[in-house]
Amino acid sequence: MPQKVRGATRILVVDDSPVIRLLLDDVLSAVGYEVRVAEDGASALEMIAARRPDIVLSDLNMPGMDGFALVAAIRAQPCFADLPVVIITSEEAEAKQARGRAEGVAGWIVKPFEPAELIEALWDLEV
Repeated sequence: MPQKVRGATRILVVDDSPVIRLLLDDVLSAVGYEVRVAEDGASALEMIAARRPDIVLSDLNMPGMDGFALVAAIRAQPCFADLPVVIITSEEAEAKQARGRAEGVAGWIVKPFEPAELIEALWDLEV
């Protein structure tokens, strides 16, 4: 039996991979989160403006606007400056993680990950 959602309920998943979008949607929906998905940063920004999510989960390496550019675009809008963004990526380099922290990333999850690890990371966010 899945655990109940704590705190935030609306999550926007941003990833250029349809498989990852589907996986994250399935995992998060199964524990009660309301999930929306975007295939790129531009679409994500439109969705954020239309209806603010509680958390954004974004891939780092995407064509066009990467995860860092998405975070910068979100942080550039004062009304979204406090919106938690968690990066989900195959990138493990400490330099990239340090850059993410400096740019206001709330969390960093390395692929592949266990669903329980993802849920725990979301529960640990202060939203």
